[in-house]
Parts: sequence; structure tokens; C-alpha cells
Amino acid sequence: MKKERLNRWPDRDDAPDLWTHDLRGLFKRLGVDPLGIDPRNLVAPALKTVLDWRRDHGYSVAKLPLKHASQLCEAAFESNGVVEWIAGLYRLNI
Repeated sequence: MKKERLNRWPDRDDAPDLWTHDLRGLFKRLGVDPLGIDPRNLVAPALKTVLDWRRDHGYSVAKLPLKHASQLCEAAFESNGVVEWIAGLYRLNI
């Protein structure tokens, strides 16, 4: 939202590409090519873990193993995680 200077989440009709769980598409909208990240970058392993997530994992009959869920949360939200990295790109306070 900061990148595009929005003060509210756009309606689905105005920005349908934001109404998705496709993380690669959301990164594209952000202007970031996640496949172009240097594998030596500290965020690279976390980014790979986050990008391996799919919305349909929530519909699986089998439960997500606790270890996998924990790794996913850490990759997204811990220090050197994807959320912190994105916030740093756009100088956001999180």
C-alpha cells in the first residue's frame, strides 16, 4: 500500500491482482522478482520456504506437521524473515 500510495485496500474490481493468495504474483506487483534474489542473501532461505506455501495446503485432509508450520511462520515473521525484508525495502515500521 505504501509503495502505491494507497490509504485503503483497493476494491476487488479496481485491483483484482491484489485479491489473491498467489505469493509470486503479489511479489510481482511489488516489483520484486523472488527468483532473482541472490541465494547468498540472508533472506533467500526464508523466501524459498514462504514461496513453497500454497493456499490449497489449508484444504489438505492431512494436518500440516507442526514443525513445517513453525518453519513457515519463522520464515515469514522472524528476524531475517520475509516480512522484515519487505519492510526494509520500503522503510516500513513493523
